[in-house]
Amino acid sequence: MDDRKYWPRTSEELAEDPIPVSFINQPVPPDNVGVLVPHRQRSLHAIVAQNLADVEALMGRLELGVGIADSGRPLVRDLYVQCRKQREVLAVVLRLELE
Repeated sequence: MDDRKYWPRTSEELAEDPIPVSFINQPVPPDNVGVLVPHRQRSLHAIVAQNLADVEALMGRLELGVGIADSGRPLVRDLYVQCRKQREVLAVVLRLELE
């Protein structure tokens, strides 16, 4: 039925389905899912701001702790250090763009 999702349904099909699936009663996507308008390019400011939010979220997750073997600890530490540097750069870029 997924291939005919956007085709009109017959009255018999509607009568057979106790809870008809339509665009209106589909579940709302989670907060981390954004809708991009096709053929419309996002501004540089929006992209940098989103990247800053993503880096801060990753840093927050790393600060909560990561279960990894001892051999991977230096890699996770390097990842955290690079995230801090990237956060600083992205914050500076956002300030420059607003001025």
